[in-house]
Amino acid sequence: MRVLVDTNVVLDLINQRQPFFADSYAAVQLALEKCSPYVSAITVTDSVYITRKVFPDSINQKKALENFFSQFRICPVKRNQLKKAFSSAMPDFEDAVQAFCGKHDRVSYIITRNVKDYNLSPIKALTPADFIDLMKN
Repeated sequence: MRVLVDTNVVLDLINQRQPFFADSYAAVQLALEKCSPYVSAITVTDSVYITRKVFPDSINQKKALENFFSQFRICPVKRNQLKKAFSSAMPDFEDAVQAFCGKHDRVSYIITRNVKDYNLSPIKALTPADFIDLMKN
């Protein structure tokens, strides 16, 4: 099974955001162990930008993030996915880009804490806790 890990879950891990860290960590560990985990290219770029103050310097940041993202397949952002996101009824453009990138790479689920913005997504979104439950059954 292929799963796309949304940016907010990635940032939960990198920034150790509470109270979200435990569920996000467990969900990503399951994805790494039992699935083919994906992130979109925008998750990588957004994560580098957002976490720049978490690390002591850009060299350590880039090394840590390169190591972290080496565990995932990267969904590219192409013109077609952007066009579909622009014409989508999904309320959040970035989430629409994530969804259509994932659809292009045939992912089964998106793991996100922001399930409500994926109601109109072509891919079912699950919270980290729901993904953990799904994988246990």
